[in-house]
Amino acid sequence: MRKILISIFSLIIISSLIFFAIKDKFNINKILANIENDIGINIALKNKQKWAFFPKISYQNYISLNDTNNNLVIKNGSINITRDFWLNSPFIIRLESSSILYKGVNFRNSKIESEYNKNFFNLNTFTANVIDGNIDLNGYLYLNKKKDISLQGTYKNISLNRILKQLNIASWDRVKIRLSSSNFKINSIHDSSKQIIESLNGEMDVMGSIFFVSTEEERFGAAFLSLLADKIANMMSLSKSISYLLDKFADTPSNISGKIIINQGILTTEKLLIDNKKEKALLSASLDLKTNIIDGKIDFYENEIVFLTAQLKGSLENPEILIGGKVFAKDGDTEPKNIKKIFEEGMQSLINNLLSQ
Repeated sequence: MRKILISIFSLIIISSLIFFAIKDKFNINKILANIENDIGINIALKNKQKWAFFPKISYQNYISLNDTNNNLVIKNGSINITRDFWLNSPFIIRLESSSILYKGVNFRNSKIESEYNKNFFNLNTFTANVIDGNIDLNGYLYLNKKKDISLQGTYKNISLNRILKQLNIASWDRVKIRLSSSNFKINSIHDSSKQIIESLNGEMDVMGSIFFVSTEEERFGAAFLSLLADKIANMMSLSKSISYLLDKFADTPSNISGKIIINQGILTTEKLLIDNKKEKALLSASLDLKTNIIDGKIDFYENEIVFLTAQLKGSLENPEILIGGKVFAKDGDTEPKNIKKIFEEGMQSLINNLLSQ
């Protein structure tokens, strides 16, 4: 009996030591302080915590957080952290929030399942609704000096216009673009916002839709311009190009498909296909994500032959769109025309200028 009692008390003492060692390891304030220091965020917990110690150690609470620049903001998220009794077991972290804001972009109904252990954050899954679409990704982050980040996954029906507007990069009113990807991969270094972009690499398959909005004034102006073109030298090519764009691509849903490559913060695409029931176009461009400067061209086809070429140059917010190509060469006019300026100033303004010459 004496040996049995000694064995029982020994087991209780050993279990207590293990429990307090694990509980110290599971000090929630210590864990969050480490994450705050590693990532550079501020974390606030509410006084609604719940603990459980069987069959695992479990902690539940409501959480709010933000980074130092308020680029990332989470309010009233629910967090659940669990850990097995093994000393080297990772912390399983589950977070749900109705709203996660990143630079003004709202990720709604977000769900995160992850593991954290020894400065390594493994993102098992992150799902959220973004504007009218959704995103589903996974990956990992090193929170030590290495600071590598790698993400992969899918997204569906994301409005590029609204994303660019919310990020204060560009405001496009005439072109509506929605994109999806069944497979994307990106990696970078998360030392700073600047470093993330400068070190960004990856690739993604994209598909989606593009819709160019025209006005009645533009269509009437294009028809009237075609009547004047026979009598005004060197205007036939411009008239044909404007009529082509309005007839083949304006107010007509077009599909987008192709591949995007990112190398050290430079996004490139080669022959991204834009097509509809009437015609097709191929976009080849590069975009510097550090400066949002674009340089590219769009080849517009007619009966499998390049009919018109548009050059894209300048800031993503307000690029020049210069048109030229075979249709102009027929009239001996090789100087590109700023089609964007023509549409912005209005067709009536163009016609008035022609009539006053």
